[in-house]
Amino acid sequence: MVKQLSQRPQLLKIIPPMEKSIVIKGDDIAWNNPWHYHPEIELLYCIKGKGTNFIGNSIRTIEEGELLLLGKNLPHTRQRDRRHYLDHPQENPESIVIQFHEDFLGEHFFELREFVHIQKLLHRARIGLKFFGKTRNDVAAKLEKINSINTTASILELLAILDLLARSDEFIELNAANYFSDVHEKSSQKINKVYHYTIEHFREPISLHQVASLTNHSPAAFCRYFKTRTRKSYFQYLTEMRIAYACELLMEGNLDVTRVCFASGFNNLSNFHKQFKKVMKITPSEYRYKSLKKIPSIHPGTNEAGLS
Repeated sequence: MVKQLSQRPQLLKIIPPMEKSIVIKGDDIAWNNPWHYHPEIELLYCIKGKGTNFIGNSIRTIEEGELLLLGKNLPHTRQRDRRHYLDHPQENPESIVIQFHEDFLGEHFFELREFVHIQKLLHRARIGLKFFGKTRNDVAAKLEKINSINTTASILELLAILDLLARSDEFIELNAANYFSDVHEKSSQKINKVYHYTIEHFREPISLHQVASLTNHSPAAFCRYFKTRTRKSYFQYLTEMRIAYACELLMEGNLDVTRVCFASGFNNLSNFHKQFKKVMKITPSEYRYKSLKKIPSIHPGTNEAGLS
């Protein structure tokens, strides 16, 4: 369950240790993890955890073993599944995170011919990338030992990881190729106010008048405004958020499909089935069965949350 995000992404100041040019740390997902951005690129490997990723316009259930590369100034947050961790206080999420500036090896380092492919990777990561398959497994193995080696070795290891990722085709993009972030512009405050309100209230009925009033638009003008900014309608965005949360509940296996429907913000079981199948390409029951049986429900190369 997500809660208490700030109305606009906050600039997060990351201060590396004096003797290091990169930050390597564990991440247990803070209870009130803010909607934020930072100029550092972030490589994140989730060892274990339950919750939801909000990355740009992408809303996806956190997956254990997922490997993400988030480009500079990409607004994002990870939200714990509050109910799960309140019911299981002995559990904590666990991730490995590396944060670094794109010029951490020198302003023009990645312009060298031998490293241009990495420069292209870091540029592509501005919309968020999720890696899978052998690439994910190989990088995960490197990340699990990177914090135990010395500073020089860790930088060489990171460079090897970036080389591996840059040469891989085992990834999906988390946002559309034309996604843009204008977190520094005053106009971003309005759209992020809508994001904040939706994240707080998506399990409740939400009317167009309610969200339009947040930006001082008429409902019709708000629809045009939101679609221009996000490349999707507001209710498409809201439905995707509810489906992502429903997937989380289905994987837990504690609630039947009817209760998942209403807990996710849907007020009609028939519409829930229709929307779930439209986004996920399978029924809620099929998704639960494949999740509980540890059978991949979606091919890694597809857009599992239906997000663009």
